[in-house]
Amino acid sequence: MSKSLALFAFESLVSELESSKRMTLAEVEKRTKSETALYPQNAPLFVTWNKDGNLRGCIGTFLNTPVEAGVAQYALISAFEDTRFAPIKFSELPSLSVGITLLDNFEEVLDPQDWVIGKHGLKVLFTDQGRRYLGTFLPLVAVEQEWTSNDTLWNLLRKSGSKSVSPAETTDFYASAIAAGTMRLVRYEGLKCSASYHEYKCAMSQRP
Repeated sequence: MSKSLALFAFESLVSELESSKRMTLAEVEKRTKSETALYPQNAPLFVTWNKDGNLRGCIGTFLNTPVEAGVAQYALISAFEDTRFAPIKFSELPSLSVGITLLDNFEEVLDPQDWVIGKHGLKVLFTDQGRRYLGTFLPLVAVEQEWTSNDTLWNLLRKSGSKSVSPAETTDFYASAIAAGTMRLVRYEGLKCSASYHEYKCAMSQRP
């Protein structure tokens, strides 16, 4: 997928931090000589910021969203509103990289092991003792964390807010909840591009 979406995410963040006018995606593509039309025009998407290789913010939407508007919006939301982190500051820019993931091929699965590490992301929605839980991991999370499939499923429960299931009980918990109709487990795929701040600065320094 074209790197232009990642460069555009940086353009959105930098212009916000500098209180300057943001270029459009088409303007960024022209300025950086990026390839165009190598991504869908509408898709669910997530924007992930990393600082020195560590997660710094990640928020997105499962709604089918116009890609240009969605990247601009969630570049800022994930930078400033991820409650796990303080808002990103201008001084952090040189240490940042960004990943844009466009989601596709959503399939509900009945077997909690019916997915492939590195290929599929997971989304879980379930109720337990009257409480609703929701969590997701993007396709590359398990690879980056070096998790097994069971590790991923257990950590997905933890991310959703559920703390009552042990690692050894994880697969049986999923299987029982799916069979009982109290859980939906969905696998999906994603197109991803990424860029560092250095790449953004170098690309934007080219003459239009």
